[in-house]
Amino acid sequence: MSLQTDVARDVASEVASVRQRVALTECEHVVGLRLSGPSVFEIVDAICPCELYLQDGQMLHTLLLDETACPVADAYVCADGQDFVLITEGLSPDELRAYLRQCAPAGLALDIRDLGQSQRPVSLNGPYAWELLSAVLSAEVIGLPYLGFYHGSGFTCFRAGKTGEYGYDLWLDRSGDDGLLERLLNVGGEYGLGRAGLSALDACSLENWVFNMRREGRARLSPIELQLQWRLSYRKAFPGSARLGELRRAGPRRRAVLVASEHELSQGDVLCFAGEPVGEVVLGERSPTRGDVLGIAVLAMPHAHPGVGSLEVARSGASTRVISAPAVNNRSLYVDPQRHSYGTRSEHVFPPIWSTGA
Repeated sequence: MSLQTDVARDVASEVASVRQRVALTECEHVVGLRLSGPSVFEIVDAICPCELYLQDGQMLHTLLLDETACPVADAYVCADGQDFVLITEGLSPDELRAYLRQCAPAGLALDIRDLGQSQRPVSLNGPYAWELLSAVLSAEVIGLPYLGFYHGSGFTCFRAGKTGEYGYDLWLDRSGDDGLLERLLNVGGEYGLGRAGLSALDACSLENWVFNMRREGRARLSPIELQLQWRLSYRKAFPGSARLGELRRAGPRRRAVLVASEHELSQGDVLCFAGEPVGEVVLGERSPTRGDVLGIAVLAMPHAHPGVGSLEVARSGASTRVISAPAVNNRSLYVDPQRHSYGTRSEHVFPPIWSTGA
């Protein structure tokens, strides 16, 4: 294996922080809008592909689709009193505003406020993210359920995450975020706090087979092909629902899957089985945690399953296989806030994050 570049080594170190300790990320790529007005429920329900059953302080993870049934944004819809908060990746604030106004039922008014004007999003991810936040904010953080959020003094804390580890998204008031950030950084030293950039988060998402709007989300695939039908409902109308229904009735002919190889995989690589093309690679990169190459490929249905046999890259003959997700054994699956802590981690035996042959 060739020596890693400085950038690759940095990403590997950042991923290790996420996988083993806790890492902080500045999330300026995330867009947040507060939606309000007398018709806000009707408008959000019209654009949301899921049934809008939410109580105050709850979130749902869904998609925003265009009329061709392709995702345009990865989205959390959050019920906040009489308002809704929409947190997305994939569209700029102006593009998201335009989407809402275009897709809203005619005659209904909507007030939109860009949270990015007054708040700054950062995230904490890692098996001990909960412990750091409980030390800085409140022990109540430990009891915050997945897809729940609450408001504090100068911040809002959303429990979500796309790395496979404990994840918390903080929206900090820009007028006072330096103080809270300073406390996080100062106390973070006790929990091995590191920094993780967007490339590290993308690597973690791929290792856990978490949909990434910036990557496979740009491949113009339907939620059926992306295996994201769990984020949708076929019992309601929304942008793209008509086309989605047609695709469902026709039945899938191909599907996106997680693949692994000891050799390079590049976007557009044709994958063959017994000399016949059966699909192509959407993206591929070396996994900092595993050391081999992981990728996403779109394969014909008979081959889009783990264990169906080895595939070959047409240009190189390199062997590639479909694997079950996730590709790593996340430490957060075994860290229990009632039993474990960062300070006593050496006293506990955890399964390996990855073992050869997995």
